Amino acid sequence: MMEEDRAGEQARVAARSVLANIEALDLDPHRRTQVVDLATKLSARGGSGGGLDHASVVGLTGQLKELLAPVRGLTASTVKSWLDDIEPVY
Repeated sequence: MMEEDRAGEQARVAARSVLANIEALDLDPHRRTQVVDLATKLSARGGSGGGLDHASVVGLTGQLKELLAPVRGLTASTVKSWLDDIEPVY
């Protein structure tokens, strides 16, 4: 359970960073809409008691990583490294 809480909190921090730095990510309009949608879901509900189970957090962060994969720069690299640390609990 503690691992799930940590992953949820880490997802929330990464998502809030994405939202705070959305302009710096220089995304095309369609990708930007998708990234904002995912980041909003994760930032609001990433942690315990927030409504998303661990599998959902892992799934949403995976989608966010895919959308950010082609993005370059320090902000994107930092967020992607945070998202890489969120793994399924076995």
